[in-house]
Amino acid sequence: MSAKATFNAKPAMNRRALLKTAGAAAAVLAAPRLGRSAGNPIEIVHWSWLAASDGEVWAKMIADFNAAHRDKGVQIKMEVVPEEQYVTKVLAAAATGKAPDFGWGTAGKGAQLARDEVVIPLDDLAAKVGLDVADFSASSITASRYPKYDNKMFMVPMDLMSLQPEINLDHVKEAGLDPEKPPVDDETLLNWATAMTKRDGDKVTRSGIMMTGSGVQPTVTWGIVAEQMGFQRASDDLKTACVNPDAGKKAMQWVLDLFDKHKVSTRDVTDRYKAFGTGQGSIFWTGPWTLNGYVGQKLNFKTALFPKIGDKHVTYFEMGGLELYQQADTARYEATMQAVKWLSDNSFLWTTVGRGASPRKSILDRPDYKTTGNRWDVRGAFVDGMSFATVGEIPVVNGPNFTIYSGGNFLAKTLEGVWSGQTSIDDAMTQIQAQWQADLDEG
Repeated sequence: MSAKATFNAKPAMNRRALLKTAGAAAAVLAAPRLGRSAGNPIEIVHWSWLAASDGEVWAKMIADFNAAHRDKGVQIKMEVVPEEQYVTKVLAAAATGKAPDFGWGTAGKGAQLARDEVVIPLDDLAAKVGLDVADFSASSITASRYPKYDNKMFMVPMDLMSLQPEINLDHVKEAGLDPEKPPVDDETLLNWATAMTKRDGDKVTRSGIMMTGSGVQPTVTWGIVAEQMGFQRASDDLKTACVNPDAGKKAMQWVLDLFDKHKVSTRDVTDRYKAFGTGQGSIFWTGPWTLNGYVGQKLNFKTALFPKIGDKHVTYFEMGGLELYQQADTARYEATMQAVKWLSDNSFLWTTVGRGASPRKSILDRPDYKTTGNRWDVRGAFVDGMSFATVGEIPVVNGPNFTIYSGGNFLAKTLEGVWSGQTSIDDAMTQIQAQWQADLDEG
């Protein structure tokens, strides 16, 4: 499962000031870790929110680094922090001068951390340690930069993720459908969903399209379909919210129709991952973080590319990467960046057995990239589908309010009223537009 840290709460104090006042104490705390001999190595502290199978593969990456550097005077100490607490803990640690050296981030969500100088720009450090930025895809480097902060790079991309459909092949066979011709547009998607849905009277007992009545699934579905229909959460210059709101409203109706008109989804599902894994859903758009779990339980499924429901073929984009946190002892940055470079250069395991597509051209070009890890018919769509995965984060301080992959942010809570019939589509769009415009105005 993907860990998606959010930070809706604003820091109570100016952390730049706190960092300066905490500097002396932090330098004392950091000093014992700076030995460079094999017997007293530099200890680089890393925080991670990765869990389950993701966490297991990442732990192997860290173990491989430590094994390769056992006699080189540097080791990484990894500490796992719960996803829902991660950014809050980073902010608190930075405020007292005790931040970890580096940790996991998600592109576009760290504008607040950049503003408060909790994360540091990496352009000069990348050049200093010889990280080959030209080997990264252009889109991944763009996503690692913040236009509001001199377009500096604040993250080293590690994996590229998108939402694509996973399809239960037992249900496909039962419905007499051709597994080699998965849905490609709105019409074929609804045809497949109708054929695979099971009902007891008016009650959907097996969803042709896996959906929930609230939370992440209907929110992210709306976000993708809305952008396919021509909606934009923010203009390209980040000055205007809700470009083409009528398309956004049309997408809300499309989601509602899954429940109430086509009757291929049910609001009764709460745990979407478990429901798909136990055969309660036939088509489930989700991310590559689910693959190892479903493969491990021997679920008979394949993946396909997200269908083109509107005029524009897009899907959700997420990039995971490594970010460096402010230290009182700035001499630590180079050793930390060297470690991050090694993890990036050696991320073949992470982007084949771990999750997502590699942002590194040299790794994608390896002849064994498609044959390592899970079968290509299971993971291939998550690599090939990156070509149209563009619905990412809005890189402003209140960016989490815009996130479409969220079950508890402002957007999800507003849309829940629509899915439950408590809020009209027009009223929801008015609320969204007002909040998002205020967020853009704040910068």
